Formats: sequence, C-alpha cells, structure tokens
Amino acid sequence: MSTISYANIVAESKRVLKPGGYLELAVLDLDMLNMGNRARRAVRALKVQMQVADPSTDLSSASDTVLKLVGKRGFRDIKSCNVGVPVASPVPATVAPPTEEVSLASMLQDESTAADEGITKMVAKVGRWWYSRCYESCVQDRDALLSEVVPSLFHDDALLTECEAWNSSFKLVVAYAQKPVQGRRRTNSI
Repeated sequence: MSTISYANIVAESKRVLKPGGYLELAVLDLDMLNMGNRARRAVRALKVQMQVADPSTDLSSASDTVLKLVGKRGFRDIKSCNVGVPVASPVPATVAPPTEEVSLASMLQDESTAADEGITKMVAKVGRWWYSRCYESCVQDRDALLSEVVPSLFHDDALLTECEAWNSSFKLVVAYAQKPVQGRRRTNSI
C-alpha cells in the first residue's frame, strides 16, 4: 500500500469518529523479526515482486508509517504494543494422521504442553494466512492474470524449519488513539 493510501485511511477514520472516540489499529509489518538467511531472501524477493507489480508500494514499516500519520492527524493518547506472532510451530519429523479438531477455548483451558503446542500451531497458521493476504496476494493476483502460479513463501518446508529454529515471528502492532474532543482552532492572523 502507498503512504497516500495510509494517509487517506487515517484521515477518513478521523472524519467519521465522534469527538473523544477511539481508533483501534492492528498493523502487520512486511518484515519479520529474527529472520534467518532463507527467510530474509524470501522477503526481499517478495518486496521486489511487490515493487514491480506496483511501483507506488511503500516497503517501509507499515506500523511506523501508520502511527506517525495518526500522530500528525492530531490524535491523542496514542498507545501501541508490539506482538510477535510465530511464523512456524514445531515441524513434525513424520506426518501424523489427522487428529480430532479441538477448539481454541478448550486448548486455553488445558494446561498441558500439548495444548501450548496446539495454540502455537493455530496462531502460526493464522499469522501465515494473514501475511499472505496482506502482502503475497497482490503479487499472486497479478501473476494469476499472467497465467503464472507463484506459491506462497510458506510452502517451503526448509523456510518453515529455519523460522522455527530462529524463533521467527511476524511483527504485529496493536494500537489505539483518541480523537480530540475539541478540534484544532483555525484562526486567521491579522
């Protein structure tokens, strides 16, 4: 997405919010935390493909850009939290037969290590899906028009194994900001 698009989203959010209302944000960054060589090369290749598909694409940190724009638009009480979403859960050495689907609520109640592994696996799967929808989809949609099938970064077992070994994670920034109760006064100088 371009910086202009981010600015338009923030401006429209401020316009529709009531005075004193809160803007809640969840921004997933393109770069991952704790990347190994394979992941770094894969992300760099994705950035090149995104730039070719749309030269106006902003490849800098989306969370930093959005938070800076929120501050410039006059929002107050900006609070943010960085969350590391795991890229990969432990990769099994052998393929196990499918097991019964267990809900997240029942995994949270279970205090065993198996439940922790199940939660990590589920969160990593959602993180990879979200990353693909945010960043890989623009390249894949373009290549689909050109009749080229481009697999996801995460179809590479070696990449997932490296991400698990490096404890790689997606950088998710969760934030909120309050629209001022009284807008900025616009006065003319005489």
